[in-house]
Amino acid sequence: MFTRIIRICGVLILVAMATPVQARTWYVEKDGSGEFATIHNAMIACSAGDTIMIGPGRYDDFHPFTAPAWTTEAIVGVTKDNLTFIGSGNTSTIIGPTEMYLTGSNPEPMAVVSVDNISASFRDIGIENAYNGLYWAQGGIEVAGCRFDGYREGIYLTNEGGARVSGTNFYSAMPLPDAIVTFSPCGALVVDDCYFSGSYTNEIGVSVNGTEGVSIQNCSFALRNAVTFSGSSGIVFSCTTLEETAQAVWATSGSQVTLTNNQLHGNYAALYVDSNSQVTGTNNIFTGGQQVATIYVSSESTVQLHDNHILKSSDLAVKLQWFFNAQVSQDLAGNFWGTTDTDSIGLWIEDVNDDPAIHSVAVFLPIADGPVPTETRSWGDVKSLYR
Repeated sequence: MFTRIIRICGVLILVAMATPVQARTWYVEKDGSGEFATIHNAMIACSAGDTIMIGPGRYDDFHPFTAPAWTTEAIVGVTKDNLTFIGSGNTSTIIGPTEMYLTGSNPEPMAVVSVDNISASFRDIGIENAYNGLYWAQGGIEVAGCRFDGYREGIYLTNEGGARVSGTNFYSAMPLPDAIVTFSPCGALVVDDCYFSGSYTNEIGVSVNGTEGVSIQNCSFALRNAVTFSGSSGIVFSCTTLEETAQAVWATSGSQVTLTNNQLHGNYAALYVDSNSQVTGTNNIFTGGQQVATIYVSSESTVQLHDNHILKSSDLAVKLQWFFNAQVSQDLAGNFWGTTDTDSIGLWIEDVNDDPAIHSVAVFLPIADGPVPTETRSWGDVKSLYR
């Protein structure tokens, strides 16, 4: 702080001028070689805009954290804006205990939490064994190069500023885990180049609820359920689900989803659409459906799928069900079905032609007379569908 003397009409006035505060970097080291040995103490000392470098080791010291409506424990309670947390690598810098720490409280303890209207960035950090790995209620959040392991909800988002998650791996053997879950009023979510796996305990990779403008791209899913849209809109682009996946993409509750350049397999269904939802798709490969059908559409929903491969693994490639009003058409023309025998394709589709009570018809002619060439689209091309 310094002062300037200004002369106005013979009067001397002292004017205080604030010296701009430079953002600084703080160092946390378990061995005592840094400025702090815990992230919590670095949080107390830092200011908005600072960077916290976190050295190797496990940081598992929980502290009380109070939100307007609840109190819990957290290892990192973020209360200052525009902070950057950088670890030494997602297998060497770990936030979380060696085993799940549960207290029976509501909510359960969290690894990282913020309830204020602030933004932060987390890079190259492993987050383990916390019921909520990262809980972000407001503001914005960026997660890059991290790893989440042993969670009920890996990343839980209700923040209007949205989130970007990239280059991050997720795995949990807890019952019914969600790797990334959003609820309204969460803003736009981008998930890029992430890997999701699980122990097949009915886990979900990305579960978006009441969220608009979701972009899931270049991701791989090796778990029970890959992506669920509920009352949401978004794009799934250049993603892959492995053969063990039960349900690749589920659109429900009035969702609007675009699928492009994906390879989607689901033992239950590769694509499941219900409750007044709409799905469009090009250049995808749909396989599976041993339990229901490769593609299942019901409850006044519609699909518009062109230039895809729709390849059945059991009796049905497409199953339509539970349409009750005027007949609804499903646009499935121009796809490759593994054969050019249209009579066989007709047998692989269950629609109004099989049961008049279904009230929906699959329009699949004309078909592609051979495998559809993969047409690579840039991410800009896909985003242009929403302009």
